[in-house]
Amino acid sequence: MWRFKPFMQKEHNGLEGRAVDVGNLKIHIRNAIAEGGFSCVYLARDALHASKQYALKHMICNDEESLELVMKEVSMMKSLKGHPNVVTLLAHTVLDMGRTKEALLVMEFCDKSLVNVLESRGSGYFEEKQILLIFRDVCNAVFAMHCQSPPVAHRDLKAENLLLGSDGLWKLCDFGSASTNHKRFEKPEEMGIEEDNIRKHTTPAYRAPEMWDLYRRELINEKVDIWALGCLLFRICYLKSAFDGESKLQILNGNYRIPELPKYSSLITNLIKDMLQASPDARPDITQASALLDWPFISVKLG
Repeated sequence: MWRFKPFMQKEHNGLEGRAVDVGNLKIHIRNAIAEGGFSCVYLARDALHASKQYALKHMICNDEESLELVMKEVSMMKSLKGHPNVVTLLAHTVLDMGRTKEALLVMEFCDKSLVNVLESRGSGYFEEKQILLIFRDVCNAVFAMHCQSPPVAHRDLKAENLLLGSDGLWKLCDFGSASTNHKRFEKPEEMGIEEDNIRKHTTPAYRAPEMWDLYRRELINEKVDIWALGCLLFRICYLKSAFDGESKLQILNGNYRIPELPKYSSLITNLIKDMLQASPDARPDITQASALLDWPFISVKLG
């Protein structure tokens, strides 16, 4: 999971202070702003236009699997380029360092994540209109992914992966977990591989029931994102998780409670209930979810 470091002091390891060329961009790398297991995101400035800021994601690839994840992320961001609710990839390169490869992705800079915003609110709940504006942006990005052929599941939708752009729009990022491998797992050896994949590349608090128990033999497809959207909408509304992430039985049974306060309209509470159906077949798809809210989704020519 990403750990954002808004007040971090400058470190002297890593890439801080270096000047690098990535594609056609020349950039100066400044301080680290977020870090994960094998990757780190830095604030960077354009060497020729100092007022231009970027986010530089640096990933160390120790094996073919991690390099494949990087290339999947790059491919996904390219296919969604131009969408207002997806973080824009501006340039990328992969450096051969001998034993390892290192990927550098230059992206538009967004100075806040949704998790920052939620955690800094204390008990100051959002008004319903604010909730719908945030959620509409998220759903627009998911809509663009699910409308691909075949549909692409993000598989790691969460507050940490939603960033606020300089244009005031919320943008989805981190596409390394995205998948078009929609299937029902029948063989024990296949299940073992998929369970490992799920454990490594999805987040427990947003993980759909069918991902927790493959022996249910339910189809695992883009409906896992609908469950995650239900968890996300709950968190935006009530500033806490619907499930604590470790309560496997609660998640498998779709067992959670809508708090009495703050009071939101049935439009929102019904949407949470529809999205958090334990059976994927009972959940709406992203188009049906938009119809429930009567939203015209953004139709964007990508590329």
